[in-house]
Amino acid sequence: MRHVGETIRQRIGRTASSVLSRSPYAVGIDIGSCLLKTVVLQPGKNEVSLKAFSMQVTGGTPFQDEASQVYLVESIRENMTIPLQSIGMALSGPSVFVKPLSLPEMTEEDLREHLSLELDRYIVLDAQDALWDVYHPKRSHGAASSEQEYFLAVAKKVCVESWITACRQCGVTVRFVDVDAFALINMVTYNYGHKGACLLAHMGPTGILMIVIREGEPAYIRKVSFQVEWYGDFLDQVLRGQAALESRKELGVSEALLLEQFFQEARNQIVETVESFFDLSGQDLDRGILLSGGYVVAPEMSSTLAAALRMPVTLVDPFQEIAVPEAMQQDPHFQQIAPLLSVAVGVALRGARTHD
Repeated sequence: MRHVGETIRQRIGRTASSVLSRSPYAVGIDIGSCLLKTVVLQPGKNEVSLKAFSMQVTGGTPFQDEASQVYLVESIRENMTIPLQSIGMALSGPSVFVKPLSLPEMTEEDLREHLSLELDRYIVLDAQDALWDVYHPKRSHGAASSEQEYFLAVAKKVCVESWITACRQCGVTVRFVDVDAFALINMVTYNYGHKGACLLAHMGPTGILMIVIREGEPAYIRKVSFQVEWYGDFLDQVLRGQAALESRKELGVSEALLLEQFFQEARNQIVETVESFFDLSGQDLDRGILLSGGYVVAPEMSSTLAAALRMPVTLVDPFQEIAVPEAMQQDPHFQQIAPLLSVAVGVALRGARTHD
């Protein structure tokens, strides 16, 4: 058998220098398909507080040339009120995917050895071009099966390496690399607790990432692309005008029809995911649907989905349990981009807390 692939842990261990002293801040950067979002958290004795945030346009792809990536990292440094020394980063969008696996129960060492040897059996991407890691959810009480559920996280190697190199050139150490799905689970469990089961639907410019979270653990992960490419541009235009968010009646007839088409696709994808999860597990989503991402604030999104799905639908506040200074709370820019910061918050929380 051919030895293929390389774990994200191995790559970071060889590329990033060790952090000798723990910074008083935890920095999370979300590298998306269109935007680069940064959140700086400050862990305290009794709470975690928001220290700074920023957002830059990446030019429509996470694969910028080296000079562009260095420029973006330098832009983050300039926007920060603290020295930017070490960070955690997450990849979002098409640069990363998570694949569920059902495999015989084995030790952590045996599992990683198996995937190192057989990675090309499980992914479409050439294994030599991939970085990966694997997550084993805690088994439910009473569960008994010879097969175990795992989640294989895979990222494009060139994307991870290029961003690590850009950070290093700017004097910034990458402490770890996460993926959007697990960063979102961090964010949800910190802000909304571990009890019960919910479906998180994270909507961005390239599609919907759906995660069933049960007792704080991933139970089902599914990512779908939008059926039409113009949703992103259209929703950006709708959401730019904040007055349009007050009432759907303020939209034009054609805009309302296009928005209804987007709602229909989102509704169908979420229903399909819920039904698939029910078929696999037979368990209810007792906590309903959670919505996150930049597009969930589209007019009447939550109420439309709640009526169609007949279950509670909640817009996620990524800062629900994070102390936000009053000046930031009143900042219109923060209010506008806060829904887009969910992944960056989850990454920063991983650096601020030891639970992961």
